Parts: sequence; structure tokens; C-alpha cells
Amino acid sequence: MRSALLTVCMLALPASAIAQRHTIVALSHSDHTAYELDPATGKVLHQFTAAEQPHEGVASPDGKTFYAAVPNGPHVVILDGATFKEIGRIESGFFKSSRPNGSASPHGIALTTDGSKLYVGLENADVPGIVVYDTKTNKVIRKIDIMLRGGHFLAIQPGTDKLYYPMREDNRVLVIDTKTDVVSKIITIAGGPVGVGFAPNGDVWIHNDGDGTVHVIDSKKDEVVQVLKNLGEGAGRMAVSRDGKWAASTHGTTQDVALINAVTKEVAATIKIGRGPGFPVFSPDGTKLYVMNSDEGNVVVIDTKTMAVEAQYKVGVNPFGGGIIVRK
Repeated sequence: MRSALLTVCMLALPASAIAQRHTIVALSHSDHTAYELDPATGKVLHQFTAAEQPHEGVASPDGKTFYAAVPNGPHVVILDGATFKEIGRIESGFFKSSRPNGSASPHGIALTTDGSKLYVGLENADVPGIVVYDTKTNKVIRKIDIMLRGGHFLAIQPGTDKLYYPMREDNRVLVIDTKTDVVSKIITIAGGPVGVGFAPNGDVWIHNDGDGTVHVIDSKKDEVVQVLKNLGEGAGRMAVSRDGKWAASTHGTTQDVALINAVTKEVAATIKIGRGPGFPVFSPDGTKLYVMNSDEGNVVVIDTKTMAVEAQYKVGVNPFGGGIIVRK
């Protein structure tokens, strides 16, 4: 699935941090464009058109820089977070393969908590792996080889800096210690794991494309502690609010998003949002849930208090991926 993601996930923060200003980022596939939106009005503030589809992306902790993977580039584009203008590119021999188009498909992308190291998953490399880039020296420092297939999206847990890399073809999740860049655990999860979300209590939430289930992992032991079933059907993604109250799992087949009480692990509401629901992301204070809706060509805004759709913002052609930028 062609997709993109900008994630800003943090552990519990003081009220002043929760109230930080933020904007929505929606990445539209067919026009290869990243749009920055005002969350209150849906107005496009900035936009950037890539050489090819930008699939996933991540903002620096201060919101001043945005990195987006362009698999068919193959490269990672570096944008000024304030203007969305390109200020650089990451190119590497690791991004190339023996495939007809020559691309190893740099796809999943994540930053360590301090923003010093960027990790880029290679979905279609001859030998699958992850490229590690030093954002201070602006250099690729290594490739971590992985002997599993199906890595699509990856994410780094705030605070611990452990990287979780679901392998939807191999039904496993890799855990990597980014301090040593060594695989520390391989967790078996049936159902085609793809989406990842982090709760402030240490829970790691995994969405499965194959059966629509959600697995909850205790990150202290890196073991599955609960499996949530009958949430919906079809491919989707996962998000957890920063305050740890809510989790959201989207489903393409049933065209909905399950809003889950992250404490009790019970579904609070199943909200129909139309065709093509993709990446969900919560506002910093957890009062809004934004869902990219590719086949409807919009971003759906859900009020977590009323558990109802509050607004729908038309943007681009088919936004599937996205997230938010938080600025201090």
C-alpha cells in the first residue's frame, strides 16, 4: 500500500506542552503533494510537491525540519518545517536495489527522541534493512541488515528510543535498540502487523492489516499482553493519544475508525468515516482525532468528547498518510 506518515509521539508531558500549537499534515498520493493544514479551518497553509510519492515522514522535535521518504526517488527529502520548501536530500547507495526501477524503496521513517538519528526502512532492498542517518553530521552512518520481509512502517518509542518494525509478511515485529542498533527482540504477531502507536504507560499498540486485530505489547518485557478483536475489517493504521486515554485503529474494508479506551482496552465508539480511512493522529491534547481518508479526498476531524465527526476538510486528491507538526 502506498502511504506516508508524519508522527509526533511523546510520553506524558506537562499541561503547557500539551497545549502546544500544531498543524495537520496530509500527504496526497496521486499529486505527490504534502499539505499543511490549519486544524481549526482546514485551510492549506503550505504545500510541497515531491519528485514522486512521499510515503512516510517525521518532524524534528522542535518542528523546524520535516523528513519525508520518497521510495521511487529513491531518496529522503528534507523540508523546512516553517515553509515546506526543500532544503536538502538524503541519497545513498543503500537506497538502490536490483529491482527493475532500481529502488530499494526507502519507506518507513522515524527519529530518536532528541532528533539526532533518523531511521529509514528499506522495504524492497535485496537484503532488507534499515538505514541510519546522523542528522547532526548529515551523513548515513550504517545499514542494519534484517533477514525478514514485509517491513512497511516503523516507529520509535519516545523516551526509551526503542524502534518497533512490524513485518506484515512474516507476522513478526522487530524491536531494535537505537543506542546500539542491534535487534533486541522478535515478537510473533499473527494477522499482518503494520501500524504502531505508543502509550505513556509503556504499552505499544500494533494494528494488523490482515485481520483487523490490535495487539498490545508491554514494552518492559516486549511481550504481547492483550489482543483486541472484532474492531473492524481491512487495512489501516494505529495511534494513541499523548495523555494515554485513547487509541484509534482504522479499517479500510468497514470504512471506519475504532476509538478505544486505552486504559480499559474497550471500544468506546466505532465511527463511520467513508472510503479509504488511513492514518489516524490525535491532537496534542487528545480532544481531536484526525483521520486521513484517501478515497474521499479529505481529512476527517473527530471530537473525542462527543465521539462524532466534527468536520471534513477536502485536501489534495487522495490523502492516506499524514500526521501533525508540533511547534514549541
